Parts: sequence; C-alpha cells; structure tokens
Amino acid sequence: MYLVKNGTVHVGNGTVLSGFDIFIEDGLIKDMGKELDAQGAEVIDAGGLEVFPGFIDPVSGIGAMGIPSKYPDNGEYSDPVTPEMNLKYSIDPDEVNAQEFYKSGITAIGLAPTNVNVMGGQIAVCKTAPQRMGKRLVKERAGLKCSVTSAVKRFYGEAHRLPMTKMGIFHLFQESLRKARSTPENERTEGQRTIIDVFDRQSMQVFCAASSKNEIDGILHLMRDEKVQLNLVDGFCFADSVRELKEQKTGLILGNVNEMSQIAKNGMDISKLTELVENGNRIAFTNSNGGFSEGREVFLWSAIEAYRAGVPAEEVVKMMSLYPAEMLGVSDRIGTLETGKDADLSIFTAHPVTTYAARVKHSIVNGEVIF
Repeated sequence: MYLVKNGTVHVGNGTVLSGFDIFIEDGLIKDMGKELDAQGAEVIDAGGLEVFPGFIDPVSGIGAMGIPSKYPDNGEYSDPVTPEMNLKYSIDPDEVNAQEFYKSGITAIGLAPTNVNVMGGQIAVCKTAPQRMGKRLVKERAGLKCSVTSAVKRFYGEAHRLPMTKMGIFHLFQESLRKARSTPENERTEGQRTIIDVFDRQSMQVFCAASSKNEIDGILHLMRDEKVQLNLVDGFCFADSVRELKEQKTGLILGNVNEMSQIAKNGMDISKLTELVENGNRIAFTNSNGGFSEGREVFLWSAIEAYRAGVPAEEVVKMMSLYPAEMLGVSDRIGTLETGKDADLSIFTAHPVTTYAARVKHSIVNGEVIF
C-alpha cells in the first residue's frame, strides 16, 4: 500500500488537482482526495512535485525486435500482408527492461510491427516495469499496424515481387480488402477474417505508417469510406493535409520529430496541431521513426515541441496518456488517474511538457514503486 501525499495531480483528461492524495492498494488506485488517511500505507511525499498518469507510447519499435538478431521479431517478411500476426508472441521482456522507459515517465507501450508490410500484424500493449509477464500484458489485438511508406517497396522491390512501387502498395491494400469481403465467410483465411474484424466490425483501430504528403493523402483517400478509425503513424507531413485530416477525424501519432531534423527536412509546421486539437482529432507521440525506436527521451522532446508550437500543456498531457489509451482500447485501465484504474503514476520534479529540466522522481507501475 502507498499513499502519494499532497501532489499537484494531472489527471490526464485536462483536470489539475492541487494538494491531492492518491491511495494505492493491490495494484489499483483505491481513492483520491485531500488529506486522505490510509493507515499502514507507505507515504510518498509529493509536495512540490507534479503527478501524472503513466505515459503511453502506442507504437514502440523496441520491445519485440529480438535484438541483436539479424531479422526483427516484429517483422514477418515472408509476405507483405500478414494481418493475422499477433505481436504478443514476440515480446522480449529483457529488451523492454533494458530501455527503462519508466525513467522518462512511460509506463506502457504498444508493441508494434515494423513498417515493411502493408498489413503487418496486431499491436500488443505491455507495461514497461520489470515484472512478470502476467502483470505486464495489458491487451493483445489492440490495433492493426499497416504501412504505405517507402520501406515496403524497398524491401519487396529487392526481392522483385509485389509491391515494388507506391501504386503496388495501394493496389495490394485495396485488393486485400476486396478479397476478404468477396470470399465466403466459411472459406476465409485467418488473415481475411482479421481484415473483416478490423475494417467491417471495428474490433480494433488501424495504425498506418505514412510520412510524406503523397503517402498521407493516398491512405486518407483509400480510407475515406471505411468506418474503422484510422491513426497515422509518423505523419511528418501532416500539416500539408490538415483539411483532410480534420474532415475524416483521423488520429495522428507523431514520430520522433527531432530525428535527422524532421521538422526542417519536411518543412513541418507543428503549430497546425492546434487546428487538429480544436477539431477533436486525437494526437499522440512515439519515440519511433520509420518503425524503429530512437530512445525513450525523444518522447518527451516531441511533447515539448508541441507545447512550444502553441498546444496547451494539459492538452499535450492528454496526447501522452489519455489519447493513446483510447486509440489502443485500454482507457478502461490506463491513461488517466481515476479510482479503480491501474496504479501507474509518473511523479516529476516539474512539468515535463513545459521544461526540459523536469526529472522523474518516482515511477509507480501496477502499484509497485519501480524507480
């Protein structure tokens, strides 16, 4: 049992509570309020500290790559369309542990396939603390990872097989949908059943890597009549397609904008994020770029870039917690600090969205103090 006392609590939904306590028991938040009395609990003095829900990276490349193997365990390169693949079976707990995500406030990650396949497989959500896997796995089948980036044509082009071009990528995407829908139910492959579950029954959201303007415009055009929620991954040229993103209420998971100066290279106008925020589009961040992670710190750096571009600090906090939880279908357990939810807390010395000087003082995952 722990009692986090007298902190400035950022709930994750835009609400900030000053001088609040959080009582933790059996891995859950049991109570929140002022001047709580939890007899027998270990007290964590949060006076002068900022308390946040654990942050979530929804499409992490680290944690299932099988480092240092030659071929990543999160890339099934035998076929460009493998929606039936379940990332849960590639989780490498030692790889997750080594990254120590929680030292940057990240307590959960969506482990995702690489960007090489048009439909690469299903995301699995995992806690970042070094605990047994039964406690760490939050949800499997949390999202379908797709890609229309040049990584697809580069890989399959070298093998001289479809898709070798951008037109081949989009043709294969559309053709996979058409075949799944036209095949009688009792004759569908496992992959086709997954496609129907996702695109027609909306069993999970679609996370599609698209970086350049033509990639973004192409997937928006292809998905405009689909009912399933689309979330762009990386999306470095999102500002050039803001009108279409707003019309379709497309989600955006912004990749590592600092890697190779993506802001300058793509002429990114991050201030355009404010238009998406005002329109109700969900936005999140990832420390990945091109399907591969760059390190846990860049997650916070991207958040600070959004704040500097004019997005209010507590809206940025939503992008780090609530919105990725909603995208992955796990907001009933994580993403905000509320009674009954998992006790995943990141306690900082200052607000990590407004200053680079903020440091994690305590990291609590599943009700255990990890750091």
